[in-house]
Amino acid sequence: MLLMSLMTAALLAVQPAPAPTGASATLVQPREIRLNLDGRNWACGPDGACVGRGGGAAQPLMRECRRFVARTGAVSGFSRGGLALTQAEIAQCNTAVAA
Repeated sequence: MLLMSLMTAALLAVQPAPAPTGASATLVQPREIRLNLDGRNWACGPDGACVGRGGGAAQPLMRECRRFVARTGAVSGFSRGGLALTQAEIAQCNTAVAA
């Protein structure tokens, strides 16, 4: 019995941690915003820091950023599930403001 418990504990210890969920963004022009976009609930504080909670729609990170920017304005950072856009990708994402 003790051996089974130790084996189970060892197996659980080597399993990879689940991927982080949710998303975050930083607005270039800070303001408070609350919106639901593609199944993700976004809350932006007066400092421009935004947190997206919920699973959201399955879509590429750049597409989600462009849809977010089209509704909220330019961002200086955007990430989801542990992946962050580079500064070059952020510049490309921000072109959705004019669209």
